[in-house]
Amino acid sequence: MSDRVSDSGWGKLFRGLPIGHGLIVAASLLGCQALAASTQERAPVLALMSDGYQPAHAVFRQGFALGEEQVRACGSSPSLVEWRTVGLDDDPAPLLGSSRSLVIAPFATELPRFSRLAQDHQINVILPYQRGASLNQLVPLDPQGLLHPLSPSQQSEIDQLAADTLAQGWRRIMVVADPADRAAEMVDAYTEAFKQLGGKVETYEKALVQQVNADDASAVNQLIQDLAWKRPAAIALAADPSSRLAMLLDQAQTDGRLRGASPATPGRIWLMPVIRLDAVPPKPWAQLIPDQPAHGPGWSSFAASYQQRWGQAPDLLAASGFDAARLVALSMLAPAPVSEEGLRDPIGWLDPDAEVQPLCEAIALRQQGQPVRLAGAASDLALRPGQIPSGTATTRLIAPQSGADRDGSL
Repeated sequence: MSDRVSDSGWGKLFRGLPIGHGLIVAASLLGCQALAASTQERAPVLALMSDGYQPAHAVFRQGFALGEEQVRACGSSPSLVEWRTVGLDDDPAPLLGSSRSLVIAPFATELPRFSRLAQDHQINVILPYQRGASLNQLVPLDPQGLLHPLSPSQQSEIDQLAADTLAQGWRRIMVVADPADRAAEMVDAYTEAFKQLGGKVETYEKALVQQVNADDASAVNQLIQDLAWKRPAAIALAADPSSRLAMLLDQAQTDGRLRGASPATPGRIWLMPVIRLDAVPPKPWAQLIPDQPAHGPGWSSFAASYQQRWGQAPDLLAASGFDAARLVALSMLAPAPVSEEGLRDPIGWLDPDAEVQPLCEAIALRQQGQPVRLAGAASDLALRPGQIPSGTATTRLIAPQSGADRDGSL
């Protein structure tokens, strides 16, 4: 799973996100300057946004602004932040200087680039929205613990979906992927997670994941025959619900060609990001879908505040902005602790084992030089060197059409 923003990956994810209030968008556009602009230092925190994808930037900034508002409500001042725009391949090092304390990296960035930045300049880097496979390299890329991801890995949702597959009693499944859909990147990780939990993946192919092109009639017919012979309890499908492959399987199941006369089995597991599954209709068979990305214990209160402030439901990108704003505010309230290497560590006050404190109490303790921990919205904010913060994901079971009123969550 690539972290890089592109039209085939993160671009599709960010496209269509709510832009929100015009003032925030304007502030984002006016506050971000090109890499070649003056490097005059106006703030201890440097926040970098990738060039383009302004709707996603606006969502992040709305979450960030809400975090700053809550800091003000506690009688404190948010940290001064300088916002800059950088290209995907630009070197951010020229924007650094002696007075910079923290860097907020662009979301879904190339992690090795910021690993080099952190080590070369001995500066702490916050990774607000880094969720892909690059996080698996966190230990070798961050030997000094200078990189701080705030969002859980997408693996959290994959593991939950695999566990809830088994909770449905679906212990034998077939995994099918549409090779034309590049967003179906969770299929291999899901297959491995399902196997590790004791599930069995059926296949007539050498690979566990059967790649089927919907335009290849013989391949589709072979898949239907394989399903009829193997009779799995469910099909894990890495394809858009509106895709031709999904519709061909739907028709075959409706006709009773997958498992006898009744279309009630096999069930369906959708291996797609949540944003692609917001309008899955009921079918004669049960369907299990990712419902909410992994999030932290402070999600509920954050979501309510965000809805009230901006008039729309938040997503994980907004939550990462909210957590980032509070984290940098606390980092600037008092002198940074000194690391074992004798260097100032702006994040060193955060104790992952401490009792979670409300923001105002955390600010008071931080001003006294005490270690604290916040209730994260995007994750548990238990930041440890080389580790990814955790969160709680949910799935949703769409009951068979005859009992669609029993639709519920796991």
